[in-house]
Amino acid sequence: MRMFKIAFILFFTFLLSGVNLHAQQAIYVAPDAPKGGKGTSQAPYSTLDEAKQAVRKINKKMNEDIIVYLRGGTYYLSSPLILTEKDGGTNGFRVIYKAYENETPVISGGRKLSGWEPTTHRHIYSAPFNNDKKLRALFVNGNRARMAGMGNPITGQGSWGELRVKGDEPWAYGEGTVVEGIKFMYKDLPLLSNPEDVEIIQKNVWNEKIFCASTVERIDRDTLVIKLQQPYGAILTSLAWAGKTNYDKDFIIRNAFELLDNPGEFYFDRKKQRIYYYTENEDMTKADVIAPVSEGLIRIYGSSNDSRVKNIAFEGITFSHDNWNLMEVDGSNGFGGIQSLGLAIKYIPDGNWHPTRYNSIDVPPGTVDVKNSQNISFIRNRFVQLNSATAISYVNDVIDSEITGNFFNDLLGNAINTGHPQHYEIGDGDIYGSGLEGVCKNIKVTNNYIRNISLDFRMVEAILAFFVENVNFDYNDIAGTPYGAIACGWWWANAGIPPSTVAKNNTMNYNRIGRTHLVLHDGGILYTLGKQPNSVIKGNYLFDGPRCIYPDDGSAYFTITDNVVNSLHRLWLHIASDRCHDIVIDHNFVKDNGTINNGVNTPLTNTINFRNRPFDDEANAIMEKAGIQAPYKDIIPAKEPVDISIYPYVPKEPWIN
Repeated sequence: MRMFKIAFILFFTFLLSGVNLHAQQAIYVAPDAPKGGKGTSQAPYSTLDEAKQAVRKINKKMNEDIIVYLRGGTYYLSSPLILTEKDGGTNGFRVIYKAYENETPVISGGRKLSGWEPTTHRHIYSAPFNNDKKLRALFVNGNRARMAGMGNPITGQGSWGELRVKGDEPWAYGEGTVVEGIKFMYKDLPLLSNPEDVEIIQKNVWNEKIFCASTVERIDRDTLVIKLQQPYGAILTSLAWAGKTNYDKDFIIRNAFELLDNPGEFYFDRKKQRIYYYTENEDMTKADVIAPVSEGLIRIYGSSNDSRVKNIAFEGITFSHDNWNLMEVDGSNGFGGIQSLGLAIKYIPDGNWHPTRYNSIDVPPGTVDVKNSQNISFIRNRFVQLNSATAISYVNDVIDSEITGNFFNDLLGNAINTGHPQHYEIGDGDIYGSGLEGVCKNIKVTNNYIRNISLDFRMVEAILAFFVENVNFDYNDIAGTPYGAIACGWWWANAGIPPSTVAKNNTMNYNRIGRTHLVLHDGGILYTLGKQPNSVIKGNYLFDGPRCIYPDDGSAYFTITDNVVNSLHRLWLHIASDRCHDIVIDHNFVKDNGTINNGVNTPLTNTINFRNRPFDDEANAIMEKAGIQAPYKDIIPAKEPVDISIYPYVPKEPWIN
């Protein structure tokens, strides 16, 4: 009996010690491991796919988490890692892809280049690159190179030609006549080789479009025309409002060998299968050069609302160097829409996309793209030097998930997207139909550090949501955006279609955000659209922005309180329309009490103005609390990241000093 009591005491003490009798199942993978590994610490697998297959053999009846430890080094992918229902955790336990302690694993969609040779131009080197797709990014010694382009914009000379849309095409909502090309002066722009890779960019207020060329032809002594790829050219040139093309205004032309004339620029000649780089005095025989090849890095795709991928996490991993070649419609490419990341994919004769109930709009795939999934987490990762239009996209039917404590820097697109425009109604969409379409809900997007985003896709806010429910955009630190910082909601009250009832219970709280709208204007630091019952904007510290809190058309049922806004000579609050209604705006601290309030039942109460005096202790306490919380402050770099621009010419808005 005495021995039994001793054994019982030892067993009880063991339980109290926190040691779990069910040891976590560990799988190890290392990029430099020899082939034929067993997934152990001594003989790790060499690829992520091997680790995935090993998980599938043991995840059917889990009684503890499975941890896939990624040892330090670079895991090169030529295509994304695809995770389905077979790859998730079961019985409430998770499969965790995790950095091994104090090591830095990098999942890269790039390919290292070598064999650089001088050309007849003493600053231009070339190297072989076997690839059949246009190259939109290159990294040399850890720095982002720029697509070869004109240093300054050139003025268009009007539209050229007409094409007829019959209206029965799968990409058309009706018949009409569209523009075939854009004219330019021959003295401003030479004939360009490989015109199918040429891009034409134009910005207009809050919108920026990227057209892709099909041909470049001289039509008379003084004029040449860039014909647009079709049908995407028809889609982009038919957009209304700020999406309208101004054929007599400025354009930026890029991605042609003839435009390779400045240090730090590159061009990939697909016909010759060679990359050309204009050096910045690098020794190209020793340079570390990476060309992106994988279109995205992670795909987490369930089959339906009833068959989701469940219980997967990524922790402590760096994601870099993916590729994306713009939206594709019927063999043509481009980038553009009316606003944000809602991109046009169908021709509409009058350009008004609202009557389509947003079925004319799609969201591009992210570097990490997630659909029909539950309990998906990205925690303490680094997303750097990426080239998709969005880094993480929880796009359809993603629930009970989080994006927490991540570092985002040097991205062509934005950091985070949640939801889809076609979630205006659930189950009716062209892309996501009944049984597949689902609102993204119960998601935490918190404690993320975001810099140098939307470098190319500049019309997209740092964090974006369409129709979402119970999503928390809280405690993030964002600065230096070409457009806005956080936008939540879709649907305009003047759209001519009933309000959506999907979005609700969302928060934008305790964020630290400033230096926004460096290129495009309109919009706001915090921006909302549509009815979102029980939604809150609270405790934010906002600085140096044009419209700091902007409930736009149709916004309703928000509470805006306890925010500190430090922005001189601009609006801290903008409610432009009487179609906005039932918004509580109380007890906010402002440096300049500039407002426009045309809303209905949107009274401003207890605003405290500090125009000519320092903020008081209460305001300072809010500022101190805003931004990254203590457990995640280690993700903040010791020095602010250097501002990056891929455009030699970046016009600034007049309000920016």
